[in-house]
Amino acid sequence: MSSTSPNLQKAIDLASKAAQEDKAGNYEEALQLYQHAVQYFLHVVKYEAQGDKAKQSIRAKCTEYLDRAEKLKEYLKNKEKKAQKPVKEGQPSPADEKGCHCYRTTKCEME
Repeated sequence: MSSTSPNLQKAIDLASKAAQEDKAGNYEEALQLYQHAVQYFLHVVKYEAQGDKAKQSIRAKCTEYLDRAEKLKEYLKNKEKKAQKPVKEGQPSPADEKGCHCYRTTKCEME
């Protein structure tokens, strides 16, 4: 791998950018970048001449990036579930419908 192919270089650049975004807390962006990097890496492994050692190394990196992407995807999915829409003014909250009047100042006895 002394001369880096354009696709391999693109994969490396995407993975590097993904790691930067990940560290910065930009998880949606990091997820997209990890996924694109893996696509480029797999293209390189499949279609571009590489030695067995290089292919093994690229596959190992793909596994790392995919694992991280899955963790980010799960985190973002859970974060989305927790983000509830605010109740419109004048409408009862789900707690009010259960007959709860604690207004979340203490532990709700209705839950």
